[in-house]
Amino acid sequence: MSTKSKPATLHDVARLAGVSGMTVSRALSKPDKVTERTRQKIEQAVRELGYVPNLAASQLVTGRSGIIGAMITTITNPILATTIEVLQQGLARAGYHLLIGETRFSQDEEHKLLRAFLGRQLDGLILAYGYHSAQTLALLQSADIPLIELWDLPEGEVPRQPVGQVVGFSNWAAGAAAGRHLVESGYRRPAFFGYDDERENLRFAGFRHAVRDAIGVEPQRFNTSPIPQVDDGVAVIERLVRGEIDCDGAFFTNDMPALGALFTCQRLGLDVPGRLGICGFGDMPIARVATPSLTSVRIPSERVADATVELLFQRIRNEAPSAVNVDVGCELVARESTALRG
Repeated sequence: MSTKSKPATLHDVARLAGVSGMTVSRALSKPDKVTERTRQKIEQAVRELGYVPNLAASQLVTGRSGIIGAMITTITNPILATTIEVLQQGLARAGYHLLIGETRFSQDEEHKLLRAFLGRQLDGLILAYGYHSAQTLALLQSADIPLIELWDLPEGEVPRQPVGQVVGFSNWAAGAAAGRHLVESGYRRPAFFGYDDERENLRFAGFRHAVRDAIGVEPQRFNTSPIPQVDDGVAVIERLVRGEIDCDGAFFTNDMPALGALFTCQRLGLDVPGRLGICGFGDMPIARVATPSLTSVRIPSERVADATVELLFQRIRNEAPSAVNVDVGCELVARESTALRG
């Protein structure tokens, strides 16, 4: 004979907390709409009873799921990880939950994930990549929910057309900042190391412009893997030692391969910044404590997250958006790995 007890109901919670069922419902869906004392009583009753809200039933009544989807390229990217953490905290304060999916830079995977997400009746969608297949664009354009794209501002000779609002930075400006810094630091054969896609092409265009404008040199470009990893930087230095690459300054479009290059130089006895200046992208915490410390392009990821939450809630409340595109900018943080040459 089964000894399982019946699941607790909303009315059980209300009875134990000494409030109405409507108050319980309001506290669980919009905690900022009830007093702190009432909310604590209800939370205590929920814990004691092990109550799990029926979200499907709640959605039928309110027309909202309480879920925001976030489709990101890779969970291994530390910049995205910080952004997602701040996003989650901001959404949670307003009673929303974050559902995360990883596309791994695959347009096919993005399309499958989007179909699955839209089937869950999201209240909003965040896209951490601005370039989509025609199939995905059609789905996004027909989705009747707030859409926010992160990171990639529309730019270039033929700017892409965003499907929603955009919070991000100029990839062109980020590349130009790295190229300009390497040249100003005395490097005369700078090279670019990144993946061959739309955003990386914009970074290279900025990098190339800055280098050519300053010293009239055509910078080299070498492609790395789509998911940035330490081994990419290891491979670059091994090729440099074999004479397959000839450069005295390197801009990696992610800190992971930049650190891989830095550590490999240490292992092989190559002087950084004397033999090779190294600049990364993302300004991971380890960049500050590496020896030598790593120069990197910093993106204000917390500002990205805060602006995204603000725009998202404006759309959910049917308010006029305060901005269509929010440019959070970027900053080159110069450290020991590109110290000025004498």
